Amino acid sequence: MRYIFSDRLGGVSQKPFDSLNLALHVGDDSLHAVKNREIFAKEIGTKNLVFMDQIHGDHIEVIKDLNTKIVLKTDAMISNLKDIALCVMVADCIPILFFDEAKNVIGVAHAGRNGVKKKIAVKTIQKMINEFSSKTQDIKVILGPSIQKCCYEVKKDVVSGFEDYLHVRNKTIYLDIVSKCIDDLKNFGVKSENIEVIPVCTRCDKKYFSYRRDGSTGRFCGAIKL
Repeated sequence: MRYIFSDRLGGVSQKPFDSLNLALHVGDDSLHAVKNREIFAKEIGTKNLVFMDQIHGDHIEVIKDLNTKIVLKTDAMISNLKDIALCVMVADCIPILFFDEAKNVIGVAHAGRNGVKKKIAVKTIQKMINEFSSKTQDIKVILGPSIQKCCYEVKKDVVSGFEDYLHVRNKTIYLDIVSKCIDDLKNFGVKSENIEVIPVCTRCDKKYFSYRRDGSTGRFCGAIKL
């Protein structure tokens, strides 16, 4: 298994999408994004990248065809195919990677506030169980760089379901979706030692794209392959 999280360094796009923007839908020159995907493909070690048209939902697709390039209206994918890399693009949401080392199954999920509320991470694991007979205790989960509780400012109208994951500073509400996602995984039976968190805040660290910080911006990527 190999996995990688890109950042905004080393690509060909111009501002405000500099530099390694991997998204085709954010207003960047499509030729730049395609070139950046070629650069990223070399880093992960395969030409076969599979992307999602992410919509902040909870649909999970099983990738069974090596020729698949993009899956529409999907926020998670799983597969047992070799020589493909499943990719999730973000600019503050949590890029989540999954690996079942017993069954050789991989997965990715896009988890923003809506995705976490819908338990997209848990549902992805359940899909691995249903499709490939995975066992929860065998699955490792990696939560990549995302907006952290220090910066995720929200209004009262979106806090339902997150009451235990709110922090108030100077009368401003901040949300901790990372901890909520971790707790959901643990409650589902994922071992604590099998959950890895990269504690980087994308809004704080300018090495990463952040929609909250920049508005018009590119997307970085988490990818995993067998």
